[in-house]
Amino acid sequence: MSFVALIRQILRMHPEGMTPRQIREIIKVKYPDFYGTESHRRNVEKGHYKNVDHAVDAQIYSASRTADRIIVDKTQKPLKLTLSLGQGNDVNTADKEVDIGKLERLRAGVMSHKVTMSKPLTPCPSLIAEYLGRWKRLENYRLQEASLGLLFHSLCPENKKIEHVLLKVSALNDFYSTNIFDTYSVARHILAKDIDARLEVNDYSLVNDIAQIAIKAKTINFYSFASKYCSHHKPTSYPIFDSFVEKMMLHYKTVDSFNGFDKVDLKDYECFIQIIKSFQSFYKLEKFSLREIDIFLWLAGKEWFPKKYK
Repeated sequence: MSFVALIRQILRMHPEGMTPRQIREIIKVKYPDFYGTESHRRNVEKGHYKNVDHAVDAQIYSASRTADRIIVDKTQKPLKLTLSLGQGNDVNTADKEVDIGKLERLRAGVMSHKVTMSKPLTPCPSLIAEYLGRWKRLENYRLQEASLGLLFHSLCPENKKIEHVLLKVSALNDFYSTNIFDTYSVARHILAKDIDARLEVNDYSLVNDIAQIAIKAKTINFYSFASKYCSHHKPTSYPIFDSFVEKMMLHYKTVDSFNGFDKVDLKDYECFIQIIKSFQSFYKLEKFSLREIDIFLWLAGKEWFPKKYK
């Protein structure tokens, strides 16, 4: 992620606008990779800036003056930066004064605060950490996962009784809206697979085996559900596949060619694991577990590729 892209991302989260100093403080805390860089330290040593804070402030202002979609409001002190509602180069922001009336209408809610960027940001440790922080603040999802954790790890950790399996299938179906209308048939299918030993050794072929379920003489592929069922037994070993993760993977493949997979490979769970691991390696995200990367892909995918309902 470039420095300008980082500024745009921060401004997108603060449509009311921010001063360079406010942006710098966010960078210092949430994006330490961009603070105190070798360039910052070198310029301080040469006497160009009095300290690192000063060097970062200067970089923010310099980058903002020439970047499209960032408006520099010089009519107030300290100056304020705002992300424009337009796309691409439709606004020339270099040294351009802001239409203050437009900004005031924006702040008053007359105009939409939503800003859409052209594509997802390049993954880096600070970006992943930011999305994981957002996840922890989503109380509904956090409590949902805590409830499922209690069910899968404390109350019904094994898959040897139909009552236990049915309870877990029903809970996942309700929380994730997986559209399984015959939970009993799915539970019987899982029970027959005798999956506990395979889960223990991280047998990734298990996901595709669980996914193929016969209901009323018709075989249905509940692939995403199967990944969720295994993941809630072993979250760090079995990342979840869903449409948002798929779209993010295809996007980053197109942009950065981090892996030469085909779309169909994502539906083979053993291949999917290798694709996620190559994503982890390519973007140097080894400090994060597969589950943490999965959370980033899901949450960012919901933001960048939202479903359109009729």
